[in-house]
Amino acid sequence: MFIEDGRGRGNLVGIDSENRIAATATMASLQHYESHTHGQTYQALGSMTVASGTNNILYLENENADLEFAISYMRIQAVDLTGGTTLPSANTYFQIGFDNTYTSGGDGVTPINMNRGSANVADISAYTNNPTLGGDFIEVDRWYVKAEGDMMTFNKEASLILPKNKSLTIRLITDHSGTAYARATFFYLSG
Repeated sequence: MFIEDGRGRGNLVGIDSENRIAATATMASLQHYESHTHGQTYQALGSMTVASGTNNILYLENENADLEFAISYMRIQAVDLTGGTTLPSANTYFQIGFDNTYTSGGDGVTPINMNRGSANVADISAYTNNPTLGGDFIEVDRWYVKAEGDMMTFNKEASLILPKNKSLTIRLITDHSGTAYARATFFYLSG
């Protein structure tokens, strides 16, 4: 059995004996689709030497007036930790949160377009190396460092969405000194 498209173009769809449409599909993640089709997938990297207290590793704020961006993947790691309470400890954890505002300091970050054939650049403010942040930090995730050098990845499947002037911060609260790293992969939602 076949179904005609009804537009006079002669296109047909096959139907099997169990009334299923015969189809072939190519599956790809939304992140891949946006990178391949629109050239709008980026990675931002942050790193810093940390001290006892709150350390802002990576700050991202959407500056695009027309497009929201979605964070699909994050990686965090703390290495060369010395001093402080033996790990794991309630005193050493990463936090991921919304709604800080950039005040001053830190180092600017230029996100890398993951489609090397695209000339698009991310329209965001991005900082690493402990920028001073204001506003309310709204925690959405927390991860306790289990051991020195431990790394954690989060596949958020593009569920963290930032409209214009909204931000995401990755920070480390610790009683150690050492180095912390953060990476976020994000893409603009084309609609």
